[in-house]
Amino acid sequence: MKIWNEYGSEHSMNLVLIGRFKRAKDAEKVEKDIEKLSTQASKDGSHSIAFGEPEDKRFSDDMLSLLHSLKLNTLGPADLGQLVSEHHLSREGDQITVTTDEVEVSAFVKLFIEAGAKVEVFSAHDYPSDSDDAS
Repeated sequence: MKIWNEYGSEHSMNLVLIGRFKRAKDAEKVEKDIEKLSTQASKDGSHSIAFGEPEDKRFSDDMLSLLHSLKLNTLGPADLGQLVSEHHLSREGDQITVTTDEVEVSAFVKLFIEAGAKVEVFSAHDYPSDSDDAS
């Protein structure tokens, strides 16, 4: 018999992040930007940047070019791993909803706020009826 005596900081946060934009086309643009950034972050292996050495915490040339073309200045290299972490994103009209078990959602918050969205973040553990309304 093996007894597990380890500490783990990972558990299901069950977070819901809702961005309400002024116009549906703003939400659509952010959704497309997230898709482009996620694709490039995945190619770059950004999920490992947060754990890398300081000299490894840099943007790739392709990511720098993409960030420049999207006119995004608020994201840091460590934020990009959040875009490739397990999450579900859905858009309906002028609203984007992201659900995730991860605790780090600052990349999404930054992208939403930079596009002029009103942002709400909560745990579906504590507010399960709100998460049903968000989906």
